[in-house]
Amino acid sequence: MENTPNHDLITSWLTLTHIQMNVANKLEANLQEKHQLSLKEFYLLLFLSEAPETKLKLQQLESMLGLSQSAVSRLVSRFEAKGCGALKRHACDDDRRSIYTSLTQLGQDKLDRAQGTFEETLLGVFPEKDVESLLQQMLRMKQQ
Repeated sequence: MENTPNHDLITSWLTLTHIQMNVANKLEANLQEKHQLSLKEFYLLLFLSEAPETKLKLQQLESMLGLSQSAVSRLVSRFEAKGCGALKRHACDDDRRSIYTSLTQLGQDKLDRAQGTFEETLLGVFPEKDVESLLQQMLRMKQQ
């Protein structure tokens, strides 16, 4: 393959996606092992915890989780089926077609415990001295 100016860009992109997949796999494995949570379930709890009144419509969760409406619905249903009491679903008062998913105190407690594992895993991958620099670089890219 010819080494074009864009070849380095493509190689860098592939390296970045490879790193992201490896980190996601480590996060998934550690969350499953220590908290019986998938990475998507962790994100679900996190996004709900940051939402006003700790509740969001399923449609809002779609874009946040990067999943289809049916995949979000299945994710919430599977999570509820675990019987851990972390989530509660209820109808939206102003639109009966919409359903809210809210975080319970049990869900917040589960998230609080899992966040420690999440942070430990990331710090195991990214040296603490490099984290601030990495965050600044990512924020610059996000703003573009």
